[in-house]
Amino acid sequence: MARKQVKMAVVGAGIWGENHAMAYANHPLVDLVYICDLDADRAKALADKVGCASTTNIDDLANSDIDGVSIATPDHAHKAPALRLVEAGKHILVEKPFTTEVADAREIIAAAKAKGVKLMVDFQMRWHPQYMAAKHYMESGELGEGVMGYARLSDTIHVPTEMLSWGSASGPEWFLFPHTMDATRWILNEEPVEVFARGSKRILKGMGIDCYDAVQASVQFERSFITFEACWIIPNSFPTVVDNQFTLYGSKGCIELDSKPGIAISSDRYKYPFASNSITRYGKPFAHFYESIKYFADCLAEDKTPESTGNDGLVATAMIQATLKSLTEERAVKISEVLG
Repeated sequence: MARKQVKMAVVGAGIWGENHAMAYANHPLVDLVYICDLDADRAKALADKVGCASTTNIDDLANSDIDGVSIATPDHAHKAPALRLVEAGKHILVEKPFTTEVADAREIIAAAKAKGVKLMVDFQMRWHPQYMAAKHYMESGELGEGVMGYARLSDTIHVPTEMLSWGSASGPEWFLFPHTMDATRWILNEEPVEVFARGSKRILKGMGIDCYDAVQASVQFERSFITFEACWIIPNSFPTVVDNQFTLYGSKGCIELDSKPGIAISSDRYKYPFASNSITRYGKPFAHFYESIKYFADCLAEDKTPESTGNDGLVATAMIQATLKSLTEERAVKISEVLG
């Protein structure tokens, strides 16, 4: 298959924007051209690290000859840069959550279709070896059809209080549920039907961060029912920043994933290294979350339609919107109510 060189840019020079930049900078078919961020110093610092230009003006990207762009802005700030770059004919990879409103997701999808550009949502759990294995065993028929499951993805309180400056504009539901809800839907190959949720808003709100402390959502899929949990108040003394567990019971078998990194360190305290810290060796960074980003570049280089589509992002957003509606109205909410 013929492969061409592609020119890329990254919008958002924060923690995850740096991962996108590192993935592109180490891809043999990518020429990383720009880092764009509203903070000029932050944009320049990352651009200097990966060896490209920096800008605070997204029009510089829109008016350039780049092929594709990663949008790694905060959760609530994906729509405007996505629409501007699609309008300019650029292919886009949007970080999860795709959007925080169903209507915004539909607008971006329609714009991308009208312009004929590729659109992918970065649901990196689809590239995690353990979740890929779960998908394989479901597809093979070894587990039968899905019946019941449990997916927990939570963070220590470090994330909303220290790591993110925009926690009040997000929450554990927007920051964490996109991972588990998309991965579960992908593994099951079933569509969500209804959500009933409970949540707590006390601890973080008392600290001036107006978001949920924790949310639990029971989601009925077409054949299976799954409990999703997300929490942002695990004590910082917990041995890892991310607490992740997935269990799925099928009609013929079950599968359990515990994503502790497999290495423990005893120094100032007993801890598991943060799974999102990359390891750089042999001149390249290594981590599963780079793979989805490199895959997007491969799709542009090979002119392939990406998996993990805008519609996948739309459905995940609808599931979370239904969760929030259930929390507010204290009732079960059909997915069709938010999809319209």
